[in-house]
Amino acid sequence: MLFQIVLSVAFIASLWLVWRRHKQQAVSGAVALLWTIGVIVGLVVTWYPNTASAIANFVGIGRGADLVVYLGIVLLFVLVFQLHVSHVRLERQLTKIVREEALKDV
Repeated sequence: MLFQIVLSVAFIASLWLVWRRHKQQAVSGAVALLWTIGVIVGLVVTWYPNTASAIANFVGIGRGADLVVYLGIVLLFVLVFQLHVSHVRLERQLTKIVREEALKDV
């Protein structure tokens, strides 16, 4: 019970942060909505763990906890890929700016 309360507070705090960042226009509405859906799913699984087990059994995975871990790994992979793409894009933009500034001095 204590773990469910702590996890629920963490989910709600993350949701508050997402919508705060959306209000600051750092996160799009679509991204904020996706995070909201994720938080709702997380809260449902936290308070009704048999839901995850039922879904896991439906897709052929033995336990609900395994399903959560597998989905977490996929989500982390996608997020790391997005960070990599953003890093490469910023690196290219910085190179372009530095190159233009260097050519101004010539």
